[in-house]
Amino acid sequence: MGGTRLYKQIMQSVTTLPPVIAEAISRGVTILTPGQRAARTLRLAYDLHQRASGIPTWTPPEIHPLDSWLTTLWHRLTVTGQADRLLLNPTQEHVLWRQIITSDPEVSGLRSPDSLASMAASAWRTLCLHNGRTRLPGSATSTDTRAFERWAQTFQRLCLRQAYLSPAQLPELLTATVNLPIPPAGLLLLDFDTLLPAHQTLFDTLSPVAHHQTTTPAPPHLHAAADPRSELLTAANWIAQTLSANPESRIAVVVPDLESRRPEITRIFAQTLSPELQRFPTPATPTPFEFALGQPLSHTALAATALNLLTFTLSPLPLDTISTLLLSPYLITPIEQLAAAEFDAFTLRQTRLLRPELTLEALLALLPATLPSLSARLRALHRTAKSDLPTQQSHAAWSDTFRALLESAGWTRTAPLDSLAFQTHRRFSSALDELATLDFDGTHPTAAAALATFTRILDQTIFAPESHNAPIQILGPLEIGAVPFDALWFLSAGDLTWPNPPSTSPLIPWQLQRALNIPGSDPTQSQAAAQTLTTRIAHSASQVIFSYAVQVDEAHQRPSPSVTALKLTPLKALEAHTTLAPQPYDIIPDQTTLPPLPDVPLRGGATILQLQAACAFRAFAEQRLFSSEPQPRTLGLDPRDRGNLVHKVMEELWSCIHDQGELKALTLPARDSLLADCINHALQRTDRLAQSPWDEAYLGTQRTRLLTLLRPWLDLEAARPAFAVRAREQADRHAQLGPLTLSLRMDRVDETDAGLVILDYKTGVAAPSDWLSDRPDAPQLPLYAVLTDQPEEPVAGIAFAILRAGDDLCLKGYATGDDVFGKTSRMNFPTMEDQLEDWRRVLTQLATSFAEGDTAVLPKSYPKTCAYCAQRILCRLNPTTLTDLNDEEPEEAAIA
Repeated sequence: MGGTRLYKQIMQSVTTLPPVIAEAISRGVTILTPGQRAARTLRLAYDLHQRASGIPTWTPPEIHPLDSWLTTLWHRLTVTGQADRLLLNPTQEHVLWRQIITSDPEVSGLRSPDSLASMAASAWRTLCLHNGRTRLPGSATSTDTRAFERWAQTFQRLCLRQAYLSPAQLPELLTATVNLPIPPAGLLLLDFDTLLPAHQTLFDTLSPVAHHQTTTPAPPHLHAAADPRSELLTAANWIAQTLSANPESRIAVVVPDLESRRPEITRIFAQTLSPELQRFPTPATPTPFEFALGQPLSHTALAATALNLLTFTLSPLPLDTISTLLLSPYLITPIEQLAAAEFDAFTLRQTRLLRPELTLEALLALLPATLPSLSARLRALHRTAKSDLPTQQSHAAWSDTFRALLESAGWTRTAPLDSLAFQTHRRFSSALDELATLDFDGTHPTAAAALATFTRILDQTIFAPESHNAPIQILGPLEIGAVPFDALWFLSAGDLTWPNPPSTSPLIPWQLQRALNIPGSDPTQSQAAAQTLTTRIAHSASQVIFSYAVQVDEAHQRPSPSVTALKLTPLKALEAHTTLAPQPYDIIPDQTTLPPLPDVPLRGGATILQLQAACAFRAFAEQRLFSSEPQPRTLGLDPRDRGNLVHKVMEELWSCIHDQGELKALTLPARDSLLADCINHALQRTDRLAQSPWDEAYLGTQRTRLLTLLRPWLDLEAARPAFAVRAREQADRHAQLGPLTLSLRMDRVDETDAGLVILDYKTGVAAPSDWLSDRPDAPQLPLYAVLTDQPEEPVAGIAFAILRAGDDLCLKGYATGDDVFGKTSRMNFPTMEDQLEDWRRVLTQLATSFAEGDTAVLPKSYPKTCAYCAQRILCRLNPTTLTDLNDEEPEEAAIA
C-alpha cells in the first residue's frame, strides 16, 4: 500500500469516547485529569462524538487538568470577594525566591541564584503538596537544609505581607475555604494512580467525588532487541504492519527517556512510516505520528530567531549564531535566501577575527548589496535599539520595547506563517505578556537583566502544538490514560532505563522526606509506585508490547523488574515491512565527455595532485565541482593562521638578512631584536583585529610563542652547512606539469655549493616518507623539485623545515649528500637524478588522471584517508566505518 494512501486512511481514525465518560458528561459532572493532554484528548473525543451523532451545537464539556481547575476556583473566589491574595505565576514566584537568595549573605557567590531559586521553588512545592509546610521549622540538619528553612520563612513572611499566594499552597487554602463553588453534579477524577496528600485532603472535604481508571486488560508481550536502534526499527516496523492491517488503529508509543531519544525516533519513524514525506515534504501534510510532550519554547526556530535578534542589540553574537540567523525564514525573505547562504559561506566564515563573533554594527558593514532587504531590516533594528533603549525601565515597558525591536527587524513578516509557526508566535506573544506581569514587585531592570528574565521564561515554557489527532501518539509514561489505545509499544523497558529514578530535593531534610513519604525517600514505596504505573500502562490498550535493548552503550541490561512482574509472552518475529515498493534501477550509459579544463592556471597548485593521490573522486569534487564544507571558526588563531604567521616571520627575516654569514654575524641580542621586529611585522594585520584587553594579551602570548619557537631555529640555521637564500615565498603562476598549468608558491629556495635546496616550513607532523609511492601523501616538495631542477642549477636537496613546538627542530629530507643541509633520509633511488625522474613520472601521471576526469571512489588507505574528507555525502562510502576515527584535528591536516 502506498505511503500517501495509507496515511489518508489512518487520518480517518476517530477517538472513541469511553461510555463512562460520556455518561458523566451528560449528567454535568466536571471531569479532572492529571494533565493537559488527557483533558484535550477527551474534549476532542466528545466533539467528534457529538458531530457523529448529528448534533449541530453543544455546550463544551467541563473537562480540565487538575491544576487549571484549582486556579479557576481561586479566581472565582477572587471575583466574588472571598479571596484577596494574588496568585503568583511560576515566573513571579521565581523572582521572589531569587530576591530572597541573593539577599542572603550566607549564600556562596559561586552558586547561580537562578538555579538555587528553581531548586527552592521546587522544594517548596513538594513540601506544600505533601502537607509538610508547618513541619519544616526546626527540621534542618545540614547547611543546605538550614538555608532553605531560612529562605522559606522569609518567603512566607513576604507573601503574607504583600498578599501573595504560591500555587503550591492553593490546595491548602481552598481546603480551608467555606462555600467553594463546586459543581452540583460532582467531580470525576480520571486516571489518578494516587493523589498528592494536599489534593487528597481537599477532595476529602468535597462531595461527591468519584474516581475512574481507564483499563483494557490484555496479556502483554516482551521483545528483546540487540541495541536501541534495532529496538526502534522493530517498533516502527510493527506499527507499519499494524496500520496496514487496520488503518483506523490508534497506537501509543511510550518512551521513558523521550527527551533524549526524540531526534532518533523522529528520524526512524519518518523513514519507516512516511517515507514519501521525506522525499516530497509539504508543510500542509502532517506526519502520521506526533509527540504529546512539548519542548521548551526557546528551542523553536521562531523564538530562537527572536532571542538572537534581541541579544544582537545588546552584545556581539557568535558567528555560528549569526549563520543561524542568516538562514532563518523568519528574518530572510525567500528571494534573498540563496544570497544570504552565499554570504555566510564565502564571506562571513572567511572574515579574519580573533574572536568568532560580531556586533550588529560590524555585520552591517559586511553585508553585500545582494541583501538589500536584510540590510534594511537590520539597520532599522540598529536604529531602534540606539534610540529606544533606556538604562532601566519596568518589565511591562521592556515587553513593549522587545516587541518594537522585533517589529523593526521585520521578524516573522518575511512570509505567511503556517499553522505551527502561528501557534508558536501566539505562545511567544503570551511569554512577552508574562514578562510584563513581573511589575508586581516594582523593580526596574536593565535591558540585559530583562532579556535574561525573558530568556528564562522561554526556557521554562513548554510548547506543544495543537494535536492533529495523528493515529500514532508518542508519549511519556505519565501521559497514558483518559482514552484507551488499540495498541501500545513501550520502549526502553530495561532495568537500566525503567523506571525513571525519582528525583529528591537536597533542600528538604531527609528525615522529613521520609516522614512525609515524599517520592524517592523510600525505595520500597518507589518500586511499588513504578509497578502500579507499569501495570496501568499494560492495561491501556488491547495489544501491548514492552521492549528493551540488550546492549546500551557499554552496558548489558535485562528487562525491568516492573515489567517482568507482568505475565509476558515473547513477541513473534516480524517480517520486513516496506512502505514503498522497490523499483528496479534504470541503467543509463554515461558517455558524456567532461568539458576541458579552463585554459588558465589552476588554483590549488600541489593540492590538486595531493587530493588526486589520496582519492580521485575527492580531487574532482573539490577542484572541479568546488564542493567544500563551511570553515569553522575558533577562538583566537586557528592552526592554519598560526602556521601562516611562521611563514610571514621567516619571509620577513630572510628579507633583512640574506645568507648564513649575515645570520652568524649578528650578536644574540641583535638576533633577538631582529626576530622581534619580524614578528611584529607579521602580526601587523592581526593587531588591527584586537578590540579588547583580552585580545591584546592573547597577541602578546603569540609573540612570546613565536620568539620561543624561532630563537632555537635560528641556532639550527647557523649550524648547518653554508647557504644563501635565493627566494622566499616565490610564486610561479604558470607552472606546467603534463596537461596541467598550475599556480604554485614555494616557501624558500636556498643556494648551496652542491646546488639548490627547496624548503617547506611545517608546523605540523611531516616526514619524507610522505613523498614516496605512486600515490604520495605530500607531493608538494617533489613537485617543486621537478619543476625547479635544471642542468645548470640542479636540485641538491629538498626538506621539511620542522618548526613544531615540543619536537626536535630539524630539516627532514633528501639530498645528494650530508654536506648539503646536514643528515638526510635515505632515498628510494641511488641518485637525486633518478629520484627526480621517478617523481616526474608519478606526478605527471596524477596530473593526467585529473585532467582526464578520473572520478574513481578509491581512497588510498580507507578509512584513514577519509578522516577529514567533507565529500562523504557525495561518495556514499559506508559512514559507519568512520565513526571511531579520532576527530581531533592536528596542527596541519594531512589534506587541507
